[in-house]
Amino acid sequence: MANTGQLSRHEKLSLIRERSKPWDMVVVGGGITGAGVALMAARSGLDVLLLEKQDYAWGASSRSSKMVHGGLRYLSQGEFRLARESVRERERLMKEAPGLIEPMSYLFPFREKQFPTRRAFSVLLNIYGYFARKRDHKYLDRNQTIAALPGLNETGLLGSAQYTDALTDDSRLVLRVLADARRSGATTLNYAAVKMIHSEGEGSKLLEVQDQETSEVFAISTKTVVNATGVWADGLREQLGQTKRIRPLRGSHIVVPSWRMPVHQCLTYLHPQDKRGVFIYPWLGRTVIGTTDLDHSADLDQEAAIKSEEVAYLLDGANHNFPGTKLTEKDVISTWSGVRPIVGNEGEDPKELQPSKAKRDHVVWDDDGIITVTGGKLTTFRVMAEQVLETCTTYLKGKSIARAGECVFEPPIETKGNIGLPEAELKRLQGYYGADFPALIAAMSPKGLSFISGTNRIWAELEWAVVNEEVVHLDDLLLRRTRIGLVLENGGAALADELETQLRDKLGWSMDKWQDEWSRYQKIWRDHYSLPTTQASQEQEMMHEVTAG
Repeated sequence: MANTGQLSRHEKLSLIRERSKPWDMVVVGGGITGAGVALMAARSGLDVLLLEKQDYAWGASSRSSKMVHGGLRYLSQGEFRLARESVRERERLMKEAPGLIEPMSYLFPFREKQFPTRRAFSVLLNIYGYFARKRDHKYLDRNQTIAALPGLNETGLLGSAQYTDALTDDSRLVLRVLADARRSGATTLNYAAVKMIHSEGEGSKLLEVQDQETSEVFAISTKTVVNATGVWADGLREQLGQTKRIRPLRGSHIVVPSWRMPVHQCLTYLHPQDKRGVFIYPWLGRTVIGTTDLDHSADLDQEAAIKSEEVAYLLDGANHNFPGTKLTEKDVISTWSGVRPIVGNEGEDPKELQPSKAKRDHVVWDDDGIITVTGGKLTTFRVMAEQVLETCTTYLKGKSIARAGECVFEPPIETKGNIGLPEAELKRLQGYYGADFPALIAAMSPKGLSFISGTNRIWAELEWAVVNEEVVHLDDLLLRRTRIGLVLENGGAALADELETQLRDKLGWSMDKWQDEWSRYQKIWRDHYSLPTTQASQEQEMMHEVTAG
């Protein structure tokens, strides 16, 4: 199929509804796993449709710790294959997408009477370096460690290990993969929910799909279905009579101003409460503290939100490491909570293990042409996609399937001439937008090169997103296409008028529509991206208004 990337959502919806020919593959789920499958399948010559019931990257793929890493914890738990796979994928992604996936220095302090010791940790780092085919770690003495992280708790401090992993903007990673998938011929549609799957003759499947914006239901036919819905994977499998295998775990983070906790590399530490690994790291000009690791029993169709005890846990850990900082809830700009799928073995209770000890490996299940892929990590989406394609070949007999190749991203396109941006910003934009970068620059308004107040993002990114990245709701734009809602106080409320002036006409919205969307966005932000105290006070205000009325 031709590139559908330039079609509007309405045009794509019409194309999908009116199509009579079966698709080779329908991917259900628009997070990093589904996006990776769609990309590799399209590059293999398959006719691919991806459907996402919410927005792209709405789930854990926009709410992770943003780390593209091998995971030293996996080594410590004996998961050598997963660690090797992750380290090598990390190296590939850093090489192919500079600016989107950037190396980050990590520092792990050693303290008296604390495990792991330097000797034990060095074993893990040596294996890590062997997998990466390079040695990029070193050891700092006590004074060097204090100089690297000013204000660090000096009690019992012996020194530290410094090593390299990588950091990204996870939702932009998903959007870049989806853009490349469309460029390779895939069709993608957000806010389209697969309600039912029926088996037809000769192995084909009939899917009932509901447009979430109009509630219209229509049917599509496909040879294979890939269930890449992450923590929601059990939902589709239960239609097939399969038992639940997913354990939802919630990981929450808090964001604070960088001046309140200035770190220029990632501090990895064991929390004094439970000895779990937690990170404090710089991201988008702010400092992030996370993550927690708790069973999540709430409704999965409701956005997750941080709990008061998680806020206290993260603040306590940060203040233990930087006792002079004395962070409080008043310092928190925003929060986010993601729910990730942990897969239990058949017949076992997945909750028998402590959350931090549960395995993070992925699985691929084949239920007669309905292939489920879940679990895994942000880093290993390409490997997961390869395994899915291998499984699908059984159901695509007679179809010539080319090898997609091991490359995920094409080399960045160089832009000629000086466009007036710092070199680091230019590199970031090329990484974020890939082949679309020249078009983004060509399409921007006179205001496009200006930085959005209080951020290191430019207006051209918002302008590009509202026209080219299937923005349906304002939260799509402010929480996933850009991260304004995470880095600015009150979700960027101070920018409301300027955002309306610059973007409303481009979105094709009336003033009433804009105001409805702004109210919707602010409620989502308060309920799911702020502190529990903010959420509770808002509920109290609403109750007071109802009572007064």
